Amino acid sequence: MAKKKWYGMGICLALLGLLAIVGPSRAADPESPDWPCIQRKIPEISAGMMWAGPAVQEQDRSWRRDESLAALVGEFAERRLPIEAAKLRIDDFAAGLGADKAQKLTLLFTGLLQSINAVRGEIIEGIERYTRRQRVLADKVRSMTVELGALRAKTAASDDERAAARKLEEELVWQTRIFDEREQSLTYVCESPVLLEQRLFALARQIMSHLEE
Repeated sequence: MAKKKWYGMGICLALLGLLAIVGPSRAADPESPDWPCIQRKIPEISAGMMWAGPAVQEQDRSWRRDESLAALVGEFAERRLPIEAAKLRIDDFAAGLGADKAQKLTLLFTGLLQSINAVRGEIIEGIERYTRRQRVLADKVRSMTVELGALRAKTAASDDERAAARKLEEELVWQTRIFDEREQSLTYVCESPVLLEQRLFALARQIMSHLEE
C-alpha cells in the first residue's frame, strides 16, 4: 500500500512540474498575455513592411470590382497554390497589361495585402483562443493533481477513497496527455502567420519586379 501511495505522489509531483514548465504563463509580451508563440505577435501586416512600389491605399477595395484582379487575389492568397506557380501567374498577368500596368499591379498587391491580413487575423485569434483553452485545462489539471495528492496522502483510506484515487489518477494522466499534445502542436500552429508573411513578401517582390521593367 505504501508503495502505491508514493507512486501516486510521484505522479502528482511530475504533473505539477510539467505544468510549471509548459503552462500558459509562457507569453513573452505583457500586452498580449494570450499570445504563446516565440514569434513576435504582429497583428497586421502593413504595406510598408512588404512593398517598395507606388503608394498603396491600404483600405482601397476597388480591386474587388475588377473581375480579373479579384480572381487573381483569390487564387494567390490560397495557400494550396504553390508559390512558384503563383509567381508564374503574376508574370503572365503583368505581360498582358498596358498603360495602366503600375495601377493594376499596385491594386493586385493591395488585394493580396487585405486578403492575407484577413486570414492571418483569423489564425491569430484562433491561436489566442487556443491559449485560453489551455489555461482552463491547466487549471483543471492542477486542481485534480492537488485532489489526488490529498487522497494519496491519507494513511487510512477507505476502499471507496482508494477507488476514487485510482479513477482520478487515470483521468489526470489522460487530461495531462491532452494538455501536453496541444502544447507540442503549438510549434506548428505558431508558424502559420509567419508562413503567410513570407508568402506575401515573395509575391510582393514578384509584382514589384514588373514595375521595374
